[in-house]
Amino acid sequence: MNNVYYKNIVNDLKFVYSENNTLSIIFKNNDTLMGVVGEFNNNLKELEKITNTSIYSRGNSILIKSTPKKNEIVKNAIVFLFDQFINNGAIEKKDIISSVNKFMIEEKNDKIEYIIKTPKKSVIPRSEKQKNYVRALRDKEIIISSGPAGTGKTYLAVAVALTMLLDKKIERIILSRPAVEAGERLGFLPGDMREKVDPYLRPLYDALYDLLDFEKIQKRIEIGDIEIAPLAFHLNEISIVDFDHTDVVRHPLVSKIVKAYSDQNFKK
Repeated sequence: MNNVYYKNIVNDLKFVYSENNTLSIIFKNNDTLMGVVGEFNNNLKELEKITNTSIYSRGNSILIKSTPKKNEIVKNAIVFLFDQFINNGAIEKKDIISSVNKFMIEEKNDKIEYIIKTPKKSVIPRSEKQKNYVRALRDKEIIISSGPAGTGKTYLAVAVALTMLLDKKIERIILSRPAVEAGERLGFLPGDMREKVDPYLRPLYDALYDLLDFEKIQKRIEIGDIEIAPLAFHLNEISIVDFDHTDVVRHPLVSKIVKAYSDQNFKK
């Protein structure tokens, strides 16, 4: 046992390094262990396939056998999944992929800076373009993004905006779009202004509810921290404005928003 040493990194996990390039991760809570390994060890099998390592479940431990470098990558991935299960109560396939990418792609760049931590889950950009997008959302004041559906444009923007709101870096989030759809003007649609615009903002709502509890979102809307209104209402406002759908980029009101921002910024 002289060549075995123990290191506690988090309270519920213990790491045991052995001389034969074997690393054991010992769990104090068996329910958490089951959540991490997955049904029929499916999470470990997926992790094993991605990292090209040998991973076994033994009692209350996970055993990793590979090169020292890969052992560390898998260890960090399992710690990431452990944290994901504790915070969200479940682990999805995308989390396993993210847990590995987080430590395999240019470790020196430390992808932690790209993690978007929200109360319900951590969001990690999966591609270089998504990382650049997140960096721009954090560093720039106006961002116009276009691309195919399902590439994370709305979701990442909402995630960054929500974290900035919760960290009190901004005072409110405005969800908006042009007040015209399918040839109809909002004035002729039933309901108040929010009810008129809501159907067109469903992807934004879905992202919000995925990142923060429903009750907390509703409370933020009630007190005005999150506002829903047509694009034309914000010509003289400076906030995070999330425009939904590609027709917005071509809409003449976008140029007015940018001009209003430019004029107000110039006055400062």
